[in-house]
Amino acid sequence: MKLNLMITNKIYAVIIILSSFLFFGFKKYEKPYIMLSSGSIINENAIRTEKIFSPSQRINVGLIAPDGFKDGGIRLQISKQDEKTSNWGFSIIQSRDIYIDKSLKLYKDCIYIYRPGRYILQFFYIDKKNYPFAHYEFSIKN
Repeated sequence: MKLNLMITNKIYAVIIILSSFLFFGFKKYEKPYIMLSSGSIINENAIRTEKIFSPSQRINVGLIAPDGFKDGGIRLQISKQDEKTSNWGFSIIQSRDIYIDKSLKLYKDCIYIYRPGRYILQFFYIDKKNYPFAHYEFSIKN
């Protein structure tokens, strides 16, 4: 009887320890996200984001990485949705490589787009150019 009770207590202890590792032992990774704004981007307004802009309007881009960036090089890419292209309806209109400090948590930039349409802004790590780690859809309307 005592032996069965000791084995049961040990099983419960192992279950409690394993569940505490699952709930408290692992840090949750927060994915980077993009925000677009016609105004300036600072830490205080990092939640406000817009989806519709005017042609030739300055669009401020903020890439927020709560846990920092994994790599020192990222690629910004803007694609336009267009039914006349052969690449599933998307054509790349702008792409640039950016080298940043990995300890930063906020990257700021600005873009200008002059033609109305639907666009996708994506960020890639330089070593993984086929898989975006953050993307955002927005429109330019007259």
